[in-house]
Amino acid sequence: MRLRSFRCWASGLLSLTATSFVDAQSYDAIVVGSGPGGLVAAEFLSRDSSVSVLILEAGPKSLAATGGTDSPDYAQGRGLTKFDIPGEYDNVIYNSVNEQYRVDWISDQYMWLGKLVGGCSSINAALYFRPPDAYVTYMQWPFSAAQMVAKMDENEKSHGHTDKPSSDGIWYTQEGYSIVSKALLQRGYAERTINDAAARNSKSKTFGHAPFTFKNGKRDTPANAFWGIMSTRSNVRLLTEAKVDYVLRTSGGKATGVVYNGGAQAFLSSRGAVLMAAGALSTPKVLIQSGIGPSAQLSLLNGRNGFGGVSQAAAWVVNPNVGRNLFDTNVVFASFSHPQMSSFLYKNKPSWAINQYMNQGYSGPWTSSGPTLISYENYDVQGRTYEFQSTTLTTGFGEFYSRTNAFTLALYVNNPESRAASGFDGNTNWKAFNEGTPYFSTSRDLAALQSYAQRTVSAMVAQGATFLSAASDDTSVANWVAANRGFITHHFGGSCYVSSNSADSKRCADEKMRVIGMTNVFVADGSAMRDGTVNPYGFIMYIGREAADQAKAYIAANTGGSSSSCSTVENNVNYNGNDVANRPSSAASGCCDICAATSICKAYTWTNYNGGTCWLKSAKGSAQTQTGAVSATLNGGSTSSCTAIEENVDYSGNDVGNSPSSNAEGCCAICKARSGCGAYTWTNYNSGTCWLKSGKGATTSKTGARSAQIGSTSPTCNLVNNVDYNGNDVGNSLSGTATGCCDICRSRTGCKVFTWTNYNGGTCWLKSLQGSATTVAGAVSGTI
Repeated sequence: MRLRSFRCWASGLLSLTATSFVDAQSYDAIVVGSGPGGLVAAEFLSRDSSVSVLILEAGPKSLAATGGTDSPDYAQGRGLTKFDIPGEYDNVIYNSVNEQYRVDWISDQYMWLGKLVGGCSSINAALYFRPPDAYVTYMQWPFSAAQMVAKMDENEKSHGHTDKPSSDGIWYTQEGYSIVSKALLQRGYAERTINDAAARNSKSKTFGHAPFTFKNGKRDTPANAFWGIMSTRSNVRLLTEAKVDYVLRTSGGKATGVVYNGGAQAFLSSRGAVLMAAGALSTPKVLIQSGIGPSAQLSLLNGRNGFGGVSQAAAWVVNPNVGRNLFDTNVVFASFSHPQMSSFLYKNKPSWAINQYMNQGYSGPWTSSGPTLISYENYDVQGRTYEFQSTTLTTGFGEFYSRTNAFTLALYVNNPESRAASGFDGNTNWKAFNEGTPYFSTSRDLAALQSYAQRTVSAMVAQGATFLSAASDDTSVANWVAANRGFITHHFGGSCYVSSNSADSKRCADEKMRVIGMTNVFVADGSAMRDGTVNPYGFIMYIGREAADQAKAYIAANTGGSSSSCSTVENNVNYNGNDVANRPSSAASGCCDICAATSICKAYTWTNYNGGTCWLKSAKGSAQTQTGAVSATLNGGSTSSCTAIEENVDYSGNDVGNSPSSNAEGCCAICKARSGCGAYTWTNYNSGTCWLKSGKGATTSKTGARSAQIGSTSPTCNLVNNVDYNGNDVGNSLSGTATGCCDICRSRTGCKVFTWTNYNGGTCWLKSLQGSATTVAGAVSGTI
């Protein structure tokens, strides 16, 4: 029973450990990824106390609000982590000591995509932009510009947004701003407040101070702003270091839960939905691993070890656009020097700036991540309108970083036409750019940025700056751009884009933000964007809010009202024991539907604890008088029959999972509900745990352990030793013994035969037909 750990915390910061953990509670919403879209979606959904939400994050805690404790030396004991402090931005990313916070499953590129609570929004520069209203019309977004504006306005009530990040209201490190703004004014630009409605809807040839999601001198991104709001809600659970492998599906395109960390499972309620928020390079990976994606990708993975989600009994959901149409902002970094420039080097950690920050109310230059000025210009290149942006930084780039009079202009094409496709290669390695590249893959994209760079260099030289990156003539600038293409901006999108146009053959998700082919899987991250416009972080938060609306509508439409039927309630009665979960409900009348929607719930007791709580149970158990309690059983919810419990006995081995239960009696229904479980041992580990097993196995004496078998009239299987049935695989499932495969196969649609091997501690390879038989030492095959 040795377990690999993961961390879970909600209002009580509860820590659990598991390996093949089966959550006894089902959830109305499972959010895959805690990035900006995922956290915004979870916060909105969890406002309704009757909706239970599970957030699964592959990485660790981050900001202090999440329980993070990774602090720089100077901030120890001050309630700040390196992620809370804007000035630490340059010291976090591309720093080998922080590798645990970086997505590490992309094989072809070294990237700094966030793998921590908050995702990229916990490690990015926190630049916050609102797109023009015309953007949603142009990309055939299903929702109006007015709706986008209203929901971004609503989000802003929860998170900070400012172009004066210092708490004293003073702009710092403005030398670069002064130099660049003079050059832009000479070219007919106008100074604006970047996110004001008039400015964002008429961006071309404007500039202004960089806007951030900072508040009171600290990062106020979703890991603080949105998790902070919902962290005390009893209907929300956040699991860290919980990497989702695939979505569990039934025929008809309905998700029923997810598998994570190589075997742990979490299930949806009958009305539940999955929100994909793992990011534009990881959401397609999870979908394809779930058997949802291009047929070539699914065929490649089918039957391969480690891809059990592709071999689920439910037929593949062929969606040819999963992972395709991927874009990223195209960028080059132009370094300049100027006699009036005084560089501010964040990587040097100036002690005076840190001292001011820590001792003068979080003020000074350490309240910024570096960018000072943003400018925009739009114009046509070779018949296509391009949207350009420049961002002024306080240092030189690369070899010019240490110069004391240098600054950088990051020059962007925000709406490139170049596209790539993410996917698995022939060795099953996940690649960001499995086909093509999103960087200057068309000659027009390259010509566009060459043109913009030439204009920018010319304007800066005219203002007395020296172009450090190359010679400043047009030919040299064009050659320099061509030689420096391919920098990763991390503004990814498009890999499962949403469109209102049902005739769009490239769309991956429909007008309700549902992955095409699925009824209850919604896209809630940058994957949903068809095209680029500005830095997408702010729009991704809005995507999360919009996806939550769609998921909420699905949950409401599938709640079923009063269709659940329970027995006549027993007032002032408490059903003792057999607890499997609890859910908030202000009245006892709400518990019947909640019990019906929760896996393995057969009875409940309601009390007024914490404003009203349904205590969900696997069986009625003994009744006890308790004033104010209300109890009932679910009609048709007969309890599972198990053999008599063997006291102080442990069934050794054959483990297929585990689940919390306060007593051994609750294990019977839990085991009965778990495919492949034929017996259990209960111990008081972690306040009570059912150790689920494929069969009884050997017994050993263990004080306090309680064990039993599931009563079953199922026929046994015919087993043959040292035989492997080749091919015809329909799936696989863990089992410590070959005998456990009998019930597993019997419960799996389409399974008629199986082969068991000791792979991964014991695996049933489920098959539709017997096929040819070959001799394999240790293999055991059977038919049902």
